[in-house]
Amino acid sequence: MVFEIPSGALADYWSRKKMLVIAPLIKALCFAVWFLADGNFYLYALGFLFWSIGSSFVSGTTEALLYDELVVFKKENEYEKVLGKKKTFFHGALAISTILGGFIAYYNLDWAIIFSVIPLFLSAVFASFIKETPKVKSTEEINYFEYIKIAYREVKGSKVLLFLFAYSFGLSIFGHLEEFDQLYYQIAGLPIFAFGLVGFLWSALNSVGSYYAHKFKKAIWIFYVGPLLTVVLLFFVGYKPSILMISVLLLSYFITSPLRILIDSRLQNSISSVGRATVTSISNLLICFFGVILTPIFGMISLMWNLQAIYISTSVFLLIFTLWVFSNKKMFGSIKPNI
Repeated sequence: MVFEIPSGALADYWSRKKMLVIAPLIKALCFAVWFLADGNFYLYALGFLFWSIGSSFVSGTTEALLYDELVVFKKENEYEKVLGKKKTFFHGALAISTILGGFIAYYNLDWAIIFSVIPLFLSAVFASFIKETPKVKSTEEINYFEYIKIAYREVKGSKVLLFLFAYSFGLSIFGHLEEFDQLYYQIAGLPIFAFGLVGFLWSALNSVGSYYAHKFKKAIWIFYVGPLLTVVLLFFVGYKPSILMISVLLLSYFITSPLRILIDSRLQNSISSVGRATVTSISNLLICFFGVILTPIFGMISLMWNLQAIYISTSVFLLIFTLWVFSNKKMFGSIKPNI
């Protein structure tokens, strides 16, 4: 959270390409430290610090670089399609690594940690091949801290951005809910060896949902129908945990996966200032803050009642969220996607 906005401003001020080259190298330090930690909690925490810094360097930077480069080539109308493909590759890699990593860790967990460094180095190499369009001279005159001020003023003065932030904020509940899924698998009676298979299916379904997200770019109804369907699904997931309900849980993630692409597209399309990465980082900061509050609340709900109550509580939250979105559907009508 601390590095989110400063890294976004650095991407706007300095170089988004260089940020994407450095980010995986920093995250690689995480795995190197974990390999050396040998059960030492403080080294484990230090590794997560490197993880967080590396993640913040990518957060906001990737979306801003992608959108601005598409604008240069007058291809911004393809943002959803290109971002969807990016997410497809991301989830495809997760699907492969979940299965492969399970086999590697079965023989030696240290190998799984060390081998994780390899794709990060490859990411840095591939990022170095990006041809970033040079900034125009007018933006070079803006100092680093001015980007933060510009982004803050734009967000403060835009009802559209605040609305999109709120939607992303509400939708992010799925990202925090995922932290408890493996515990749900246990109470549902799923054998440990099948955890990797479920992880593979989760990634595969999200990959498909992301790939076809651009097909719904003109559909306003999807922004409230999607969450409404998950209200029903998550209620049953929490009501009667079982292996069958795990498939229902996966279906709820699949239904909402296109929404992340579509809402990000409208967000990027609504940013008019040079502080694109910084504005996007503000949105990500709010989502992180939501997680800091929500995750311990989920833990308390589980302690007071049971684990499945977390999923029923999420269902209730999404019902309220859906009603709010439906009551503000005219706002979505005023936010034109890139056609």
